[in-house]
Amino acid sequence: MKKVVTLVLAVLLVVSCALPAFADSMIISTQSSAADYELSFPADTQIPWEQETTAIGEVKATKLLLDPGKVVAVEVESANSYALVNTQDAQKKIPYTLSGADNIVFTAGDIDKTFPLTVGVTADAWRVAAAGEHTDTLTFVVEYKDA
Repeated sequence: MKKVVTLVLAVLLVVSCALPAFADSMIISTQSSAADYELSFPADTQIPWEQETTAIGEVKATKLLLDPGKVVAVEVESANSYALVNTQDAQKKIPYTLSGADNIVFTAGDIDKTFPLTVGVTADAWRVAAAGEHTDTLTFVVEYKDA
C-alpha cells in the first residue's frame, strides 16, 4: 500500500508541475482616412536671352499615400502653345520646346522622385525674336487615376 500511495503522490506531483501551453494570435493594423498626395512644381522662371536650353525646375512628389492600383499623373499645358509671347505685341512670338513633361506619373513608393523640366529655344528662333519681354504660362494639371 505504501508503494501505491507513493506512486499516486508522484503522479500528482508531476501533473501539478506541468504548465498548460496556450497559443493565441492578434492582428496589428493601421488605416489611413483617404488617399493623399502632395507635389511641388517650379516657380516663375527667367529664360536668359539667347540661351538655347534652360532648366526651369522640377515636378516632385513630397507625399504619396495612394490606393492600390492608382497613380498620380501630371500634364503640362501652355497658355500660348509653347511660345513666349511679346507683352507689347502678341504677334511677336518665340517658339520653344518643353522637355521632361511628356510622361510625368507617380506610383506608390515614388516619394521624392523628380521630373526635371527644360525649356529649349533654337538659335534660329532667338535670331528673329523681337526685343522686349516675352511670357508664357504653364499650367500643371494633376489627375489621380487608375494605373
